[in-house]
Amino acid sequence: MALENSRKNTHLARILLLLVIIFVLYLLFRGFFRSQAGKGPPPASGELGEDMVACSRCGVNQPRSETRDLEGQLVCANNPRCH
Repeated sequence: MALENSRKNTHLARILLLLVIIFVLYLLFRGFFRSQAGKGPPPASGELGEDMVACSRCGVNQPRSETRDLEGQLVCANNPRCH
């Protein structure tokens, strides 16, 4: 009889340990994905946002802050494929 009770307690302890591990993993993943979800694009600088301009080389529309003035024309500042 005592042997059966100790086996039941062992099985119960294993199940509880497994549940605790699953709960801890859930908390870790939930915290990780919440931190990733909070990282979005920065808000617009003004009330109406920033002016969008077209690159004179490739025609891509982008915020004025991401362009540079090259001989009087606005071109991509951070796009290495725009030459």
